[in-house]
Amino acid sequence: MKIVCFRPAWAMLAVLWTHLACAENPSSALGGSANAQRWPARQANDWYAKQSWLVGANFVPSSAVNQLEMWQAETFDPATIDRELGYAEGIGMNTMRVFLHDIAWREDPEGFLSRVNKYLEIADAHGIKTMFVIFDGVWHPNPKAGLQPVPVPGLHNSGWVQSPGREYLQSSDKQDQLKSYVMALLTRFGKDQRVLAWDLFNEPDNPNRQAYGRDGTRIELDEPEKEKLAMQLLEKTFTWFRQANPSQPATCGVWRGDYLTHPNPIQRLQLECSDIITFHNYDEPGELRKQIEGLKKFGRPVLCSEYMARGNRSTFADNLPVLKQYRVAAWSWGLVNGKSNTIYPWDSWKKTYAAEPAVWFHDVFRADGTPFSKTETDLIRQLTGRGK
Repeated sequence: MKIVCFRPAWAMLAVLWTHLACAENPSSALGGSANAQRWPARQANDWYAKQSWLVGANFVPSSAVNQLEMWQAETFDPATIDRELGYAEGIGMNTMRVFLHDIAWREDPEGFLSRVNKYLEIADAHGIKTMFVIFDGVWHPNPKAGLQPVPVPGLHNSGWVQSPGREYLQSSDKQDQLKSYVMALLTRFGKDQRVLAWDLFNEPDNPNRQAYGRDGTRIELDEPEKEKLAMQLLEKTFTWFRQANPSQPATCGVWRGDYLTHPNPIQRLQLECSDIITFHNYDEPGELRKQIEGLKKFGRPVLCSEYMARGNRSTFADNLPVLKQYRVAAWSWGLVNGKSNTIYPWDSWKKTYAAEPAVWFHDVFRADGTPFSKTETDLIRQLTGRGK
C-alpha cells in the first residue's frame, strides 16, 4: 500500500495544485501566457548554458549575527561587505547566495530596497552575481526588529532568525500581506542582471529540532503544522512570482528525505514548480553523486545551494571536484568567520565548545582575510580558473 493513501486532505489538494499551477502551458491555474508559467526545460537549460561555472558561498558579513542585522539601516555594513566579497573574488568565486528578511522591508521599505541595491553594486564590482533567498524556515521563529542578540560564544548560528516568523506563518491573512514584500523585490530587481536567480523559501519545513524544536525550547510550531503552513506560503510565493514574471528563474531547494523516489507534497511542489533544481548536500562525495545523478533526470539545471561541512565529510577537496565534474553550481556555507559562529558544528547546540575548533565546520576566511586553509583556497582558485 502506498504512503499516499494516508496523506491528509490538505496534502492531497496540494499535490493536485502542484500539477495545475506548475504546468508548462497557458491553461495553468495561474492563467496567462506560457511565458508567465514555469520555464520550459529548454529555456532553463539555455539560461544555464550561458552561465560560467558558478562557485560561491552563502554570505552574511562577519559583522552580522543574522539577516536582519545585515539589512537594517543601523547595522548595514557596506565596508565589510565590500572587503569580504573581495576575499571571495580573490579565490575565483563569482556568485553569492544571500538571505533577505521581510521585517527589514516592513520596517523601512524604500530604505531596505536601497540597501539591497547598494549590496548589488558592491557585488557587481567584484564580478559576483547573487541568488537571493526571500523566505527562510530555519532557526529562531520569533524575529524582532531592532537590536539583534549578541552571539552566544561557541554556539552555531545562535542568532539566526526565520522569515517570516511564526506570527506571520501561522496566519493566512498575514501570509497574504507578504505579497507586497515579494512584489516589491521583484518589481525593483526582477529584471536586474546582477541578480542570478530567486530562491523562494529556504528549507521551508525545517523542524529545527536541535535548536528550537522538540529538543530545544519548544517555541517552534509542531512539525505537521509547520509543514502545512510552510507549504501554503510556498504555494502563494510561486503564484506571486509568476504574476511578477521576472527575467530570472525561480527555485526552492530540496534538502532532506527520499525526495527522489518518495517525495512528500512539499518536495513535489519544490521539484515541479522550480525553473531550476536546487538542493542541499552536506554528505560525502558518494552521496553527493547519487543526488546529482537523480536530480539530473528531471532534465533541468541542477545547482547545489548548500554544501561543505568539514566535520560531516563534506569538504572542498572531496566535493568541489565532483560538483565541477557534473557542472553543478556550488555555494558552500559561510565565507568569513564572524558573529554567525558557523565555524562551530551543529552539535554545539548539545555540547559546549570552549575554544575554536581545530577543524572549522563552515567558513573559509578569518576576518582579516587569512584563509582557514590555504590548501583549500588554492584548490578553489585552481578549479575555477579564476582569482588572484
